Amino acid sequence: MEDKGKFRKGIMFGILVGLAWGLDGVLMGRVGSNEIFSSFELSPLVTALFHDGFCFFWVALFLLFSKQLKGVFTLLKTKKGLATAMAAVVGAPIGMSAYLLAIKYASAPYASSISVIYPGVGAILSYLILKEKLSLRSVLGIVISLVGSFMLGFNPSGNVPPQFFKGVLFALVAVLGWALEGVIIGFAMKKIKGEDHITATPQQFLCLRYLISLLAYSIVVVPLAGGYGVAAQVVSSGLVIQYAGIAILGAITYLSWYKAVDLIGAAMGTALNSTACLWAIIFSAILFGDKITPSLAFWGLVIVLGVFVFAIDPKTLKKKSEVTN
Repeated sequence: MEDKGKFRKGIMFGILVGLAWGLDGVLMGRVGSNEIFSSFELSPLVTALFHDGFCFFWVALFLLFSKQLKGVFTLLKTKKGLATAMAAVVGAPIGMSAYLLAIKYASAPYASSISVIYPGVGAILSYLILKEKLSLRSVLGIVISLVGSFMLGFNPSGNVPPQFFKGVLFALVAVLGWALEGVIIGFAMKKIKGEDHITATPQQFLCLRYLISLLAYSIVVVPLAGGYGVAAQVVSSGLVIQYAGIAILGAITYLSWYKAVDLIGAAMGTALNSTACLWAIIFSAILFGDKITPSLAFWGLVIVLGVFVFAIDPKTLKKKSEVTN
C-alpha cells in the first residue's frame, strides 16, 4: 500500500509539473506583450532576467527554510557544481531566452509544443557524444515526436503570428540549448570521479542553476542587449510584481519535477512534463480566448505520445504496477 501511495503521489507531482510549466509559458507570453516592451525587440531577454531571477529567489527561500541553502554555495567548490554552472549557461541564457523569443513570435502553444521534444534530442546527442545506447522503442518515440514537431512547426493552421516561422526557429534553438544542458550534466555525472561523497540535493543543484542564470542575464546578456532601461520601466511600473508571481510557477515546476523523479523515476517524470504543451494550449484558450485549431491539438497530442513512447519502457511500468498492487 505504501508503494502504491508513493506512485500515485509521484503521478500527481508529475501532472503538476506539466500544468505549472504550461501556465508559466502562457502568462509569460501575455506579460511580455505589455506596451512597455513595444519598442524593444529583444524584450524576452528582460523577461528572462526577471523570471529566472525570481525563480532563484523562491527556490533559495525554500532551501533557506529547509536549511539547505549553504550547500548551494559549497557546490561551487566542486567539479560537478562547476559543470552544473556551465550547463546552466547553455540551458538558461540560451535555452530560456530562445524559448521566450519563440513565445513572442509563435505564441505559447506552438513554442511549448515544439520545445518539449528536447529530451529526445538530448538522447540523440547523448548517443553521439556520450556513446549512450538507444533502444528501438526510444528511437521510435523520438521519431514520432520529431514528426509531430515538424508538422506543427512547418504546417501551421489558422491565424498564426506574422513572424511565426522566426518563432519556430527560436523554439528549435531552445530545444538544442536544453538538450545540450542535459548532455553536459550527464557527462559531468558520468565522467567526474572522486566526488561520490557529495550529498547535495537536486534542489540545491537547481538553485545553483538559477543563480548562474541570474548572474549571466544581469551581468552579460541584458547589458549587451541594452535592456536595462526597459528593466527599470518594468520595476517602476509595478509589472515586476507580476513576474514575481509567475516565477512561483517556474519554481513549482522544477521542485515538483525533482519530487516526481524521486517518487516515480525520471522516465515517467519526463513523459508527464511533456504534457505542458497541451496545458499551454488549454490555458491559452480558457484565459485569453485563443483558438484551438485541429492541427494544433492533433500534432500536440502526437508530440506528447512520442515523448511517452520514448521515455517509458512498458516492461518497467508493468513491474512497478505489480509492485504497487
